[in-house]
Amino acid sequence: MSGKPSSTLAFEPRCNPQLSMPREEFIAALADVPPKPAAMEETLRVNRGRAVGAR
Repeated sequence: MSGKPSSTLAFEPRCNPQLSMPREEFIAALADVPPKPAAMEETLRVNRGRAVGAR
């Protein structure tokens, strides 16, 4: 991820190494996702403007 707020179809294939991987390798890379952090639900509540600890 970068600090860029947007991208283009021309930029990404040149600068994103995952987009130059063979299809099978790309799928395997996307499938290897770590578990959510323990505080993820709390973080989502705060980001959505709900009070900390509220449900």
